[in-house]
Amino acid sequence: GICESCGEPAPFVTTQGEPYLEPHHTRRLSDGGPDDPRFVGAVCPDCHREIHHGVHGQAKNEALIEVVRQKETASGA
Repeated sequence: GICESCGEPAPFVTTQGEPYLEPHHTRRLSDGGPDDPRFVGAVCPDCHREIHHGVHGQAKNEALIEVVRQKETASGA
């Protein structure tokens, strides 16, 4: 329920009672990136839009790649 980019709680809870976050492929599928959980972060809608459309989007994506990599390493995946 915490955005892996900004570290803030999900902005709302869904009708199913789950915190709402969006999946972000750190390597775009349209560019041949893998559809693999090791390359997907859970981000809030604001961070997701900023990564795709913001001036600092590339830097945010690179930081998210590192967060996801560290979590995967820590989990032994």
